[in-house]
Amino acid sequence: MNKFPSVLECIEELTFEQIRSLLDVSAQNKIRFEDRQFAPYESYRKFVVSTSFLEHSTRTKHSFAIAIQKLGCMYLDFNAEKSSLQKGENIEETLLTLWHQGVDLCVLRTSVSHQLNEFKNLPPIKLINGGDGVNEHPTQALLDLFTLIDQGHELEGKTITIVGDSLHSRVTHSLVRLLPQFGAKVILCGPDEYLYDTKGVATLSTNLDECIQQSDILYLLRIQKERHNSPRHTQIYENYAEQFGVTLDRLAKFNKKIPVLHPGPANIGLEIGHDVVKSELFLGYQQVVNSVYMRMAILMAMLENRDKNIGHKPLAV
Repeated sequence: MNKFPSVLECIEELTFEQIRSLLDVSAQNKIRFEDRQFAPYESYRKFVVSTSFLEHSTRTKHSFAIAIQKLGCMYLDFNAEKSSLQKGENIEETLLTLWHQGVDLCVLRTSVSHQLNEFKNLPPIKLINGGDGVNEHPTQALLDLFTLIDQGHELEGKTITIVGDSLHSRVTHSLVRLLPQFGAKVILCGPDEYLYDTKGVATLSTNLDECIQQSDILYLLRIQKERHNSPRHTQIYENYAEQFGVTLDRLAKFNKKIPVLHPGPANIGLEIGHDVVKSELFLGYQQVVNSVYMRMAILMAMLENRDKNIGHKPLAV
């Protein structure tokens, strides 16, 4: 896809037309590969793609690994814990080394927010943000959008409530930028301490029951205990299931049978009831299925963008 960014850090770097194209290609990939009897695309065998996860991951890392191999690319799992990063080498030099070794693209997860921003003008390698600190997680938001559309849920005029710690949720920051482009109204619901100012893009609420009454779709977030250590958070955590947990009984009070999404991993029994996870309302496993097809589409667009300004050239002396 011409003019597709070579460093995908955030949703705002994509045009609406590019997002629509990613949705179309994801649907085509799903038709082609869903029966698991896949034949990789011959044209992608020439590419080498790496994942480098500096934070723990199951879903994102593995779905990218599967997507890379389904495309037919050579896959390199770059182990940062055993690399020269541990000897003091900076990440730019590491990425340049991968590029000169023949790696075309790297999927990078990092605990540092906006770390990919420094590479946009002179990319050392093509880069996909696999989640950076508390900034964004664009590929997760895109696969969530694809899942809703794939399941027959049109977003125009619909209300989607995102429940939980939106402040520290990188996928929320991506979804708030993505969903309104498709006509959806977004509500962020949770304790005051977990909400953030979206400059009017989303409505804020601390009352889950009111949000459920207004909502057509619920998107639940994991409580990120690792990002909180205050006494106030301990109190929030102890009361969270009662105040903000979603169960079938809670939905039934408002006669609601609406899709429930969760990016995982889920704290079952806390933000989401076991009964919801086992119900037909839960789309969490469809998100996992569709993660491969959307990430394939993103890889295809980036590998095909014809950008030759990759890898630093030596300066004239």
